[in-house]
Parts: sequence; structure tokens; C-alpha cells
Amino acid sequence: MDEHLLLRCACGWETRGTVDELVAATREHGRRLHNMEPTRDQVLAMVVDERTQDDRVDAAAPPMQV
Repeated sequence: MDEHLLLRCACGWETRGTVDELVAATREHGRRLHNMEPTRDQVLAMVVDERTQDDRVDAAAPPMQV
């Protein structure tokens, strides 16, 4: 299941992988390019399941630019 996870930043950057890989990569991206450090929950709110093309895994959480 995790291999279908995708995360897209508002800046155009994207990454694929497991939940843990997405969290680590996105937090690093946020620090380097946006001077931000998103929480794990903020990162997970940005995840897209490529199989269903849902906007986010957690549809209740608002999107965040990282």
C-alpha cells in the first residue's frame, strides 16, 4: 500500500514512498527550501494515494504549503 503514496508541495516538488520516507523527505524539503519544519501530521495531510487520486489521506485536515 505505501508504495502508492505521493506528496506534492505547492512549489512543484514531489516525492513518493512509504509514510516514513515521505515525512523525512518533506521535513527536509521544508527546512531547506521554505525555512519551515512541518509536523508529521501536516505532512500526512498533504499525501495523495495515487491509486485513488484522493487529494489527501486525511481528508479532514487542511492542506499546507511546505
